[in-house]
Amino acid sequence: MKTVLAYYDIYPKVLCTGYPAEITISPLSRHVDFTETIPYRIRIFSMYETLLNSPEDSEPMVQAEYKDGKLHFCYHFATEQPYELLLEEKCDDEWRQRCELRVYALEPDLFALRPYRGDMHCHTCYSDGRESPDFVAAQYRKAGFDFLSITDHGQYEPSLKAIQTYESCNLSFRLFPGEEVHPPHNNTHTVHFGGDYSINDIFRNHPEQYAEEVHKIAESLDTPAGINKGEYASLLWVYDHIRAAGGLAVMVHPCWIQDHAFHVQNAMYRYLLEKRPFDALELTCGQSLEENQAQISVWQQMREEGHAVPIVGDSDSHGTINSDWFGISQMIVLAAACEKDALIEAVRARHTVVLEQYHGEPLPRLYGENRAVEFVLFLVTEYMPLHDELCYEEGRLMMEFANGSAEAGKALQVIGRRCDQLLEKYWWQNSRENRSTS
Repeated sequence: MKTVLAYYDIYPKVLCTGYPAEITISPLSRHVDFTETIPYRIRIFSMYETLLNSPEDSEPMVQAEYKDGKLHFCYHFATEQPYELLLEEKCDDEWRQRCELRVYALEPDLFALRPYRGDMHCHTCYSDGRESPDFVAAQYRKAGFDFLSITDHGQYEPSLKAIQTYESCNLSFRLFPGEEVHPPHNNTHTVHFGGDYSINDIFRNHPEQYAEEVHKIAESLDTPAGINKGEYASLLWVYDHIRAAGGLAVMVHPCWIQDHAFHVQNAMYRYLLEKRPFDALELTCGQSLEENQAQISVWQQMREEGHAVPIVGDSDSHGTINSDWFGISQMIVLAAACEKDALIEAVRARHTVVLEQYHGEPLPRLYGENRAVEFVLFLVTEYMPLHDELCYEEGRLMMEFANGSAEAGKALQVIGRRCDQLLEKYWWQNSRENRSTS
């Protein structure tokens, strides 16, 4: 966490370009207290505007009003970008710098959305993972996640077990159903996020119906040479059934190296990106830099050729404790709410930023649409560290609750919605009124 975030609080942090905002700066410890007798001012730097050709001290400047130990000022941040706020105080007739703070102004369309860190692909001991669904869910919350879908291989029930464990808790952390779908004679895996029933159960319980329907789809296709028509037809069947269940169909780990080769044939990967019968591509996941960068390279090339697809970032974790891959790939979804339909809508609208960060790296690599990436870069340093502190305690209590602690359950009833309150604090306070007029 940046030192300034531990010393000062500034709110709101995220503003709407269409309106002036009232901003408060609050000291978080006595060693940085403000004094009523000292004048304070704010110099405002538009971070997308160079100062090279500007006159000295030409940036906007506002006086800060001292009240109840805090500083207050009002300013209209007119264009979408991050702003650096230089807080200065006057001592001995000289203005001296106190600290540097940042806020971000958004146009109304992005301002109406909120950031939710999530993972749509992970495993438990019910398939080839190491830990139980309740344990996995608690560890994800400790790590700062806002939503999770457990997607065991061929199994839908483990995701429901996690949901049932914590359904009585008053949590803003959301658990959604899911599964990893492995249809017969199909090497391309698909994550099913959020649907109302299992897709694996359909072809497992009705294999003849599945085979007949896939054959019928294959007969209607005119695929190019080198594309396995039966496998492609099977994928179309899977994607259609996931959507019929109300879920999101995600093509996962195409460049995972298995049995000495990439998991998905390169021609099939490119053809799928060209035709986009799925809903989203898992751009990065819990695998090596080589594998993730191979996936990204094809995605970038296909974007240049005019085939932009929605993306997600998942861990594909098989364990959360002392795991090499847990947390290296994740995403922030900018959505209207942390609800299934809102998240799916946001992913399809390409309001997702994928974060890839290997152990020991100070900051993640970010992938996605430019406006969203620039905003999430701000959130990574200015908002997420504060958000994650709240999540850690919730996750610890979730684990105690899963192990039978009634006291932990009572504590979660009290603190389980703090992240919702944090969003209300750091997004401009007139957000509800603004959303209705945007």
